[in-house]
Amino acid sequence: MVGDDVLETLRRAIIAGAFAPGDHLAEGALAQQLGVSRAPVREAMMQLEREGLLGFDRRGAARVKEFTAEDLAEIFTLRVTLETMAARLAAQRMTLEDVARMELNIERTRGTARLLELTLLDVEFHDLVVRAARHTRLLGGWTNLRHQIEVWLARAQARRDASPLTTRDDTVCHHLRLLAALRTGSEDQAASAMREHIEGWRREFAIAPGLSPMALS
Repeated sequence: MVGDDVLETLRRAIIAGAFAPGDHLAEGALAQQLGVSRAPVREAMMQLEREGLLGFDRRGAARVKEFTAEDLAEIFTLRVTLETMAARLAAQRMTLEDVARMELNIERTRGTARLLELTLLDVEFHDLVVRAARHTRLLGGWTNLRHQIEVWLARAQARRDASPLTTRDDTVCHHLRLLAALRTGSEDQAASAMREHIEGWRREFAIAPGLSPMALS
């Protein structure tokens, strides 16, 4: 559908940094650029606002979200809460099909050298864990947060003092450890591995030169 294509195009552009934080997105100009009417662009913008990627100022102009320190603190604390719960449940509920999807994701991650694709595959792995938990309301909370995490991670990885290949290899290593913990069937082990993974990334970005997880606009 046209609306879905427009939404995906705009979302990926924001995640990729084609639109910088605070940039004004003009409905008419985007419609012309994408070769569509204003209606699907307007609908996409409203959905992106619900996802926390866009905001509307007092004049009704759409601007790319600038994450404040408070925003990022909330994203991290909520992410830890949701994903450790998901890991606990997934350790007991995931199927062989879930494991196969996670393994495929890791192999795709191992095969990429593009930072945007790495970001999307990274968050996709965590999405697979949440879905393996088979908890509808947990999934709903995660879905509301997922794209904000993608934006944060893309910005952080772009500024990280490491090559894309190093970031890729680190991601693969961490996700293999997470999958191994999930496959033990131990709720505590899975939750602990997930918490350490998320907190580890936070510590990594906090000590990188000129970068703080609380200042990524």
